Amino acid sequence: MAKMKPEDINIILATDCGSTTTKAILIEKRDGEYRLIVRGEAPTTVEAPFEDVTMGVLNAVAEVEELSGRKLLDENGKIISPAKDGTGTDVYISTSSAGGGLQMMVAGVVRSMTAESAERAALGAGAIVMDVIASNDKRLPHQQIERIRHLRPDMILLSGGIDGGTTTHVVEIAELIGAADPKPRLGTGYKLPIIYAGNTEANGMVEETLADKVDLKSVENIRPVLERENLGPAREEIHNLFMEHVMAQAPGYGKLMTWTDAPIMPTPGAVGLIIKTIAEIEGIEAIGVDIGGATTDVFSVFRPEDAEEGIFNRTVSANLGMSYSVSNVFAEATLPMVMRWVPFHMDERDLRNRVKNKMIRPTTIPQSMEELIFEQAIAKEALRLAFVQHKSFATVLKGIQQQRTIADAFEQTASGATLVNMMTLDILVGSGGVLSHAPKRNQAALMLIDGFLPEGVTRLAVDSIFMMPQLGVLTTVQPQAATEVFNKDCLIHLGTCVSPAGEIKKPGPVMEYKITLPDGKIESGTLEFGQIKLIKLGLADTGLPAKAKAELDPLRGLDLGDGKGHKIETELSGGVVGIILDGRGRPFNLPEDDKTRISKLKEWMTELDIYPDGAIDRE
Repeated sequence: MAKMKPEDINIILATDCGSTTTKAILIEKRDGEYRLIVRGEAPTTVEAPFEDVTMGVLNAVAEVEELSGRKLLDENGKIISPAKDGTGTDVYISTSSAGGGLQMMVAGVVRSMTAESAERAALGAGAIVMDVIASNDKRLPHQQIERIRHLRPDMILLSGGIDGGTTTHVVEIAELIGAADPKPRLGTGYKLPIIYAGNTEANGMVEETLADKVDLKSVENIRPVLERENLGPAREEIHNLFMEHVMAQAPGYGKLMTWTDAPIMPTPGAVGLIIKTIAEIEGIEAIGVDIGGATTDVFSVFRPEDAEEGIFNRTVSANLGMSYSVSNVFAEATLPMVMRWVPFHMDERDLRNRVKNKMIRPTTIPQSMEELIFEQAIAKEALRLAFVQHKSFATVLKGIQQQRTIADAFEQTASGATLVNMMTLDILVGSGGVLSHAPKRNQAALMLIDGFLPEGVTRLAVDSIFMMPQLGVLTTVQPQAATEVFNKDCLIHLGTCVSPAGEIKKPGPVMEYKITLPDGKIESGTLEFGQIKLIKLGLADTGLPAKAKAELDPLRGLDLGDGKGHKIETELSGGVVGIILDGRGRPFNLPEDDKTRISKLKEWMTELDIYPDGAIDRE
């Protein structure tokens, strides 16, 4: 296929080969801007009887061809490129999580230092981290060897030691891997890829230990010094090996790789890339969440005060999902935590049966309003737990000496301060069936607010039809097209949440507000503790959110981002839901008294128009 300059690209075809469905989108440049034209999908064909992923791709592209009226495939079933005379595409790109995606193990010397840095590198590249092996993980060597043999990852990332430091421990871990003699998950005729990204002094010894048994690649150290992470080279090598080894073994991928104009990227890595790109281009801090059937991925970009650019983190909560692992959510959150979001009483045995049914029939959707309310309560807990995990992982570098005395240096292991700052967060983006396909957008907005508890002023959005993966890989080819389609076609702008933060002990006013809407109408008043108010503000004629000028005055020493008790003047973005004033306090606590809790839930759900009339009016 032809390689083109970004400015010459007018027609873009992109696919995402998922584990069950292959999705294709067609983007065109019209009147100087890139827009999504149509979307098609077809079953993924990586398994028997087809065992050729390109068949599913061609079926999805054929649907796009039919819907758009644009000829994209020639008589031989090949993608026409470059575009000419109203046929074909300038660029074809793809992502993939078919065949279980990229599954990795990471190994390091100290669990909370080099091993955690290695985990960050693997997660950022779009991998599912199956296990982390470390010298101090309390398992005996034979248990670690057994674990490596049993898991059969696609590749292993090995790290440890700062450059010029001791080599003993990292060589010992290399010896463990050598003793395990691990075999890859896919393909029997090749050696397991291992990336070494540790102390450069140990390169020779690691090579001596492993070179005969595995396909060893050495890159720059992930932690060259304690104060700095260098994740780029390891991530780059993970992508390369994913293409060379993992993708090449999956049926039909060898052919697909010859079609694309950019390397095929793991789906989660591509989603992370679009979140990261948007945050960089717009100079904002962002959180993205993708809640699936088996896992919940959280992506974030935050810029600490002393950092020149945003720091990207991704976590995979492999046991928190809405179908295959819904029982895990229930077990981890506990029944009372799930039921606190339900505004009526339900039979416990009946609830547990519903959860088990969802697990064994993962494609079913709620058949009654009661089931929908219960499912969305579970989603709030899955989001909350995944975010707790993300915050504990997205921390300032551990192992850096915080105090200057020698005595303290031995005691100090980690600062543990999270990079996640809800007060400076600009946008929260939700994706995944329970959020993207919620019957009402208001429900998605409330799930995001209750799951993440944003503070200050935060924009809310959901991914309309899950095209973030394709847009992520598109950023490597034409970033302008990716950002324009992301903002105008991918995101459904829900609105803005305004929430004063700070401990509130007793009833009373928490904020005074004056909001001037685009038509000149003024909404003003006082927000009381425990109250939610919805102010309608939709989209402008451009399809982007309408803007309103706001004067917000937090009372009782509360904070809206400019310090305790400081009034702010800002611009609020509208959306399909509007502006949500949340006076429930941060930290947020539901009333403990059952009657008061149910009364409050009904009040909030009614104000935000969450469920149809009468749906929650039962005891």
